[in-house]
Amino acid sequence: MNKIRLQWTGLGVPPLAWALSTQLGQIMPYIDCRQNSAWSAALCGILLVISIAGLAAARAASPEMAKTRRFLVDAGFLVALAFVFALLLQEAASMLLDACQR
Repeated sequence: MNKIRLQWTGLGVPPLAWALSTQLGQIMPYIDCRQNSAWSAALCGILLVISIAGLAAARAASPEMAKTRRFLVDAGFLVALAFVFALLLQEAASMLLDACQR
């Protein structure tokens, strides 16, 4: 993959994973309750791993770059960390709360 695209994955992948997890979080509890399974926790965990992988790829893309681009990559890293933390909290909530108690 192109190094410039890799640098921006930290800013793009975690927010998209969080948005997908939030939208699936509205649908999946009904399916979990009906099938007596934990699909929402599994999907949230998969999206969390994808988000962390995008974050790591962006961080390791290129250590030698101009200061302006380095600042943008570091700012994207911090924003992505916030989304990873939000996904982590969603994963914990989906594992701890019963889907049938709505």
